[in-house]
Amino acid sequence: MKKIKFMMLLSVAIGLGSCSTNTQAVYWVNSSQVESSAGAGKMQCLQVYKGDNLSKAQWEAFCAPIEGFTFEEGYFKKIEVSEKPLKDASAGAPNIAYTLVREIEKVKDSRFDLQGEWKLVILGEMAITPETQPTLKLNINEMKVNGSDSCNTFMGSIKTLTDKELVFGDLASTLMLCGEKMEVADAFGMAMQKVRQYQLKGDQLLFTDKQGGVLLTFAKK
Repeated sequence: MKKIKFMMLLSVAIGLGSCSTNTQAVYWVNSSQVESSAGAGKMQCLQVYKGDNLSKAQWEAFCAPIEGFTFEEGYFKKIEVSEKPLKDASAGAPNIAYTLVREIEKVKDSRFDLQGEWKLVILGEMAITPETQPTLKLNINEMKVNGSDSCNTFMGSIKTLTDKELVFGDLASTLMLCGEKMEVADAFGMAMQKVRQYQLKGDQLLFTDKQGGVLLTFAKK
């Protein structure tokens, strides 16, 4: 009888011990995913931050699935997750099972309002016609930009992008000469180099310099 009781108590202790290995964690999930190499190929992974200050987040790629969680591009999500170690995980597979406990907070990433194609409508005091109209395409997920200065096509990176700041990296361009269009093309290129901030006003996107002076005004294409 004593042996039976001992075995029962041992089973309970083991059960409690296994339960105690489950932990709860709180993550911020980024508004965009990142491509990461996994195994023989590439895959889209979440980006997570385990701190509290979203404005100072340092994101890390997170390629394991979180059961019950739905990613939404353009939204930061603060979630509580259960972490359960897996004893028999196969080689190369996650050794922890993640399950969504609850979604704590959901915050729209205002940067994604810039996503898509834009056409220039105002460039200083210069008249912009459909024949000389620069265009711009912003890819926020990949932090890339491309478009046309009305003569040449260009492409490059977005170096800095916050809810107010915007700085482009070096822009590579074709080198055609286009007669009268060159005045617009040259002025557009110079203005793009000076962009440091942006504003969204209705359906218009304004690029400004570091003093807040408007350089370029776009409308959604």
